Amino acid sequence: MGQAASSDGHSNGNKLPVVHRLSPCSPLAGGGARKHGKPSLHEILHRDSLRLRYLSQVRAAAAAAAPAPSPSADTPASGLSVPATQNVVASFPGLFEYTVLAGYGTPAQQLPLFFDVSGLSDIRCKPCFSRSSRGEPCDVGFDPSKSSSFRSVPCGSPDCGYSCSTGGSCTTTFQNSTFVFGNGTVVMDTLTLSPSATFDNFAVVCLQLDNDLFTDDVAVGNIDLSLSRHSLATRVLNSSPPGTAVFSYCLPADTDTHGFLTIAPALSDYSGHAGVKYVPLVTNPTGPNFYYVDLVAIAINGKDLPFPPALFRGNGTMIDSQSAFTYLNPPIYAALRDEFRKAMAQYPPAPAFSDLDTCYNFTLTEYIYLPNITFRFGNGETMDLDDRQFMYFFREHLTDGFPFGCLAFAAAPDENFPWNFIGTQVQRTKEIVYDVRGGKVAFVPSRCGLR
Repeated sequence: MGQAASSDGHSNGNKLPVVHRLSPCSPLAGGGARKHGKPSLHEILHRDSLRLRYLSQVRAAAAAAAPAPSPSADTPASGLSVPATQNVVASFPGLFEYTVLAGYGTPAQQLPLFFDVSGLSDIRCKPCFSRSSRGEPCDVGFDPSKSSSFRSVPCGSPDCGYSCSTGGSCTTTFQNSTFVFGNGTVVMDTLTLSPSATFDNFAVVCLQLDNDLFTDDVAVGNIDLSLSRHSLATRVLNSSPPGTAVFSYCLPADTDTHGFLTIAPALSDYSGHAGVKYVPLVTNPTGPNFYYVDLVAIAINGKDLPFPPALFRGNGTMIDSQSAFTYLNPPIYAALRDEFRKAMAQYPPAPAFSDLDTCYNFTLTEYIYLPNITFRFGNGETMDLDDRQFMYFFREHLTDGFPFGCLAFAAAPDENFPWNFIGTQVQRTKEIVYDVRGGKVAFVPSRCGLR
């Protein structure tokens, strides 16, 4: 994989524009583009709940496949396990939010795809049939018959990983306890992100049933950026030169703005950049595909919540690219909420909105004074959050201003939920750089101003 330098410090040929699924610039002129606008708070919370449910399923699958002791509560797991030991995904990872355009096949067929750290790359393949149009052929999908480099993966191949009938193709069924979503076949072809970023024999699950149940009719599949064996991240790690990160992204701040996904950015791009925060990545055996940071404390106005690092490290803290809000172990969240409420006592409370139970009515308030929230990590690094990262302001049924706002944190479903995790709102205003080779992630400010 080659790289082309650019004037803004990035490998411009390896930078892909990112848009939200509800963006008016969404690649498909289908349902998603027609429904463009801002998601309601109810919709955001519903989609977050589907993500949480998937993560719970991941933990259950990991425990059933290979029970492993949790990392020590006093110290983080040392280093990263790459590729991860958990490679097979048999359920869909909730719902996705952000799309890029990428090519698959030879010649490359340009397709709108989501990206995620779910452990699964999939593409809708032709012939495919739509659930929503009474069995009619779907319009957009990858056509294997038009690619000279397409090949199927046989059952029993090291590239398969699923239980299937020996002698046939590598096939799998996606289902949960009550519903069969569809069948898939593992195939390989060339993934093209740019002329300087191509990956031969990139494995995906080819879905011949329309997967708009999972892609909101704005994309036809997903690029896996997890630590799993067949992910794009693992391919980049194995093919990129020293001195490069695996990938970075800047997520759009809203549905009418753009972000970017960069493959193999040079680490020198960030040297000397003011305000960069480097924090350790750690391995978590209960979800080894994902990325975890060594969060050890949260402070309100400089005062740490009354918990030792062991409580934060007990289940780990995942950094997520799909869920909007940040979900914490219930005791940690309760302490954060109580301290936040003390600091906000001057403002009248507003009713809770589902999981967001710390809300305020700012009607007639000219200036809002918010407390400082700080994350502290195991290497001593700290990251101060601004109001765009920890407050959700919404305008439903209102004609001016944003008089209602909620703390954009919530309690995880229960104390046994797999992990704390940092949602996308906390990542706003930052470029997130995944330096897997170096065992760290960087939070880079002021890199997300693309429109």
